[in-house]
Amino acid sequence: MAKWRIAAVLAISLTAAAGIRAQDWRGGKARVEGTVKNEKGEPIDGAKVSLRFGKSSRGGPDLTTDKKGRWSFFGLVGGSWDVDFEAAGFQPKKISVELQEGARNPPIDVQLQPVAPAAATHQELMVGGKKVSKETADAIEAGNAAMSTGKWAEARQNYVKALAELPDNSSLLQRVAAAYLAEGNADEAVKYARQATERDPQDATAWRMIAEIELQRGNLEAGRAALDKVPQEKITDPQPFLNIGILLINKKKPAEAEPAFDKAIAIKPDMPEAYYYRGLARLQQKKNAEAKADLQKALELDPNGPDAKDIRDILKSMP
Repeated sequence: MAKWRIAAVLAISLTAAAGIRAQDWRGGKARVEGTVKNEKGEPIDGAKVSLRFGKSSRGGPDLTTDKKGRWSFFGLVGGSWDVDFEAAGFQPKKISVELQEGARNPPIDVQLQPVAPAAATHQELMVGGKKVSKETADAIEAGNAAMSTGKWAEARQNYVKALAELPDNSSLLQRVAAAYLAEGNADEAVKYARQATERDPQDATAWRMIAEIELQRGNLEAGRAALDKVPQEKITDPQPFLNIGILLINKKKPAEAEPAFDKAIAIKPDMPEAYYYRGLARLQQKKNAEAKADLQKALELDPNGPDAKDIRDILKSMP
């Protein structure tokens, strides 16, 4: 089972076919999983994950994350799925993804941002010491409140209003991008995230957002280019490298994928999925001894994980 790791949230929407029956989402062979973490990369236990087929609210499972922030489901039909994430004390998120029944689906890994305290709102209204009007301050505060309650269109409208006075505020541009993402408009999200990087080329957060969106879309080169803009010392999450490696495996480029998994393991040496996928990449290159060692390491780190059965089956088939 595929285990993509992508910390930011992504939306690719398609209109569901008319007349979808309530159970049309069941009985497929698509498997999907992911994690829900906080802004520090720590797992959120008990987060609600709701999957809905196409644009219908009638069909799809409701899941809850475990202590490691993980969730998974097998037996979905392929197509466009909406995924909602909610957790107490955090801003909700909504993304859309394309699931396939005949290929590995990327893990849906999101980070939820805490509800912003009201007292901190006005401290974010300065750019180089520039003061703003009460109208702009109120718009940002209203945007923050709307965002925390899932009213993404209202949040976006207020943030855009504030941009009239703060057009060069990269933080505000990021908020507009985040609101567009929650609405399911990845194109506009990328547009505003790129504007944030134009105002502040050193803005690692905006570049990471762009990388996550592009990698979720399967745009390998665009995702890598954005990730290259992030200083290596600021990449403390192995997930982007894991995502790149899986994309390269899917493109049948295991030799290029292997170094990406090396980087993921260097950041997090106890990450079982990184060893699992590096093992697959090495197996495709006929590096059987190294592949076997990686698969055994993955099983040692997580003997009851979602890939454990696949790993054991592969090991049994190896000499």
